Amino acid sequence: MKILEHTFRVKPLSANLMTHRNKTLKQRVYLDYQNELRDEMQGKEWPFALDLVSFFIVAGFSNKGADLDNVLKPLFDTYQGIFEEFNDNKVYHTELHKAIMPKGKEFLYVRVSELTPEQIKESEIHAESKRNE
Repeated sequence: MKILEHTFRVKPLSANLMTHRNKTLKQRVYLDYQNELRDEMQGKEWPFALDLVSFFIVAGFSNKGADLDNVLKPLFDTYQGIFEEFNDNKVYHTELHKAIMPKGKEFLYVRVSELTPEQIKESEIHAESKRNE
């Protein structure tokens, strides 16, 4: 099974910090975040071509009030900038976890793998039950 994993020593970025109010200009903190992730992934290849993928993410926050769901958009958008072959429309499964860390020890662990038959089957079961309602 193909896997791409990395632990970034960055504070997980909230989608709320991506752009200014007018939504057209990227904020400096977002550009810094993208550059840091890009620098750490230098030389890594996207091994999945156009395959469907699954993400397993652990976000280490120092703030208990941080919203876990806000981690996805900046991460996926940054990966699209790093890996030419990656498109977030190929992400069919994501598992998110939140950990509370001391200030200065924040991190973002990301593991990408091929979508498994079990994950596909689980999605199909849920979708089928909704079709039959």
